[in-house]
Amino acid sequence: MKLFKPFLRIFVFLIVLSIISSCAKHNTTPAPTYFSIYCVDDLNNPLQGVTVNLFNDSTDWARVTNIIYTAKTNDSGRVTFVNIPAQVYYFQCIDTANCYQNFTGYYNLNPVPKNEVTNVSLTLSGYGSLSIMNTSAAKNPYLIKLNGKTISSSLGYGQSIIKRMPIGGCTVEAIQLKGFINAPADIVYGVNITQCQPTVQNIP
Repeated sequence: MKLFKPFLRIFVFLIVLSIISSCAKHNTTPAPTYFSIYCVDDLNNPLQGVTVNLFNDSTDWARVTNIIYTAKTNDSGRVTFVNIPAQVYYFQCIDTANCYQNFTGYYNLNPVPKNEVTNVSLTLSGYGSLSIMNTSAAKNPYLIKLNGKTISSSLGYGQSIIKRMPIGGCTVEAIQLKGFINAPADIVYGVNITQCQPTVQNIP
């Protein structure tokens, strides 16, 4: 009987250990997938209340269409998406109340890894609005370029274009399309954009 008791204790111990091990295996769950985006201004101050939109590709990002996930940054300037699919995301970060956004199509180069924490930091730019209006006395149409890129192939008299622009300097070029004798007028305007302020550039 004395010899049986140690064996009984060992047997019971092994059964308990087997049950604990079995329970541990069944209760094991994968770690969540976190994709965290941190938004700051150009002085590295965290930006609260920024809307962060995720897109599948650069086309949707440019057009702001087919938003697949959206959330706002917290007091620390951070927003975290939990358990989203492992893929590449383009993201737009915009604060319309204080006029901040990213003007570049930021994206994570590699798919968000499963069951890991991915952190991304973004510096947002302040912006203002630019309105370009054709007020030509002769009512001539103009080809309009903004920072060297054509934004209207023919801006008619009385028409206007409104663009959201990062703060700072930019150039507006107006090339006359009709009403000239020898050569079309080609005028370049230097324009300064102020945060949260409307700027108007008339083409006389």
